[in-house]
Amino acid sequence: MPVSIVCPACRANALERTTESIACTGCGARFGLRDGFPDLVLGDRFPDETTEQVLRSEEDSNRDTVNRFWVPLLRQFLGNPSVAPTVLSVGCGIGVDVDVLRSHGFDGMGIDCGKRTESWAGRDARDALVMANAMRLPFEDETFDATFCGCVYPHVGVVGDSTEVAPGYRQDRLALAREMIRVLKPGGRIFVSGANRRCPIDIFHGREPESYRPRFNAPSSPFLLSVDDYRELFETAGASFVTALPVQNYWGFVSSRRTMKGTLLSLPVRAIFRLVSLNRLAWLRGSSVDPWIVVTAQKPAARST
Repeated sequence: MPVSIVCPACRANALERTTESIACTGCGARFGLRDGFPDLVLGDRFPDETTEQVLRSEEDSNRDTVNRFWVPLLRQFLGNPSVAPTVLSVGCGIGVDVDVLRSHGFDGMGIDCGKRTESWAGRDARDALVMANAMRLPFEDETFDATFCGCVYPHVGVVGDSTEVAPGYRQDRLALAREMIRVLKPGGRIFVSGANRRCPIDIFHGREPESYRPRFNAPSSPFLLSVDDYRELFETAGASFVTALPVQNYWGFVSSRRTMKGTLLSLPVRAIFRLVSLNRLAWLRGSSVDPWIVVTAQKPAARST
């Protein structure tokens, strides 16, 4: 059954679409279309200026991550039900993850509010992509079996596309957590990933293309989040069972491994990811030696009456 898109302003009423505009049948809010896609963004857009080189790299690396990490992880937690699980990619960027999820039998949807949406015209699952702000999701309560995002939270509540947080960043991140949990079915799962605040080396932000020089990260800086930061957000938003997961296969270092230098420099990081993914070393996940974390939480199941 297709996922219904509703008004992000009232989060309840259906939308009527014409060739030029979209209107809410209830509250009367009006929206537009951009490049043929529903433009339901309320609030700020993400100023993610990028290059064709970066987009090509993301196409390959994101496809690899979904195939080797997200699909097995979702199957592990959701099983193989007779009805395709509904999964929302929050901040899906160029949208390749939605294409891959659907090719594996998931009922995938994606939202984004940045410039990477300009790449959507070439996607297979164009009907499953919506321009929207993640703090005002255009879906009804209890719609999805799982919601997930890759390194989205650090870019919420910041000044532009920088590492400087803005006043009220905590409230913005909590609003995002509440939305991702609101649209989950009872017992549904939320998954997030990102660079670890407790690690002093950030190899994922602030680097020029083809550069291997990491960014120094002060663990006291609120730009990145730790496992404890996510735990506080999700528990405040109403979820429980917040757990750090293995990260093996998340990063394939697809671009780095195209050169000998990149392959050699990636070896120590790949070794750390293998170590923290071992069950007997789970206590290392989210520690200062772990540069990347994946965290899950669960929405409480519905109470029986």
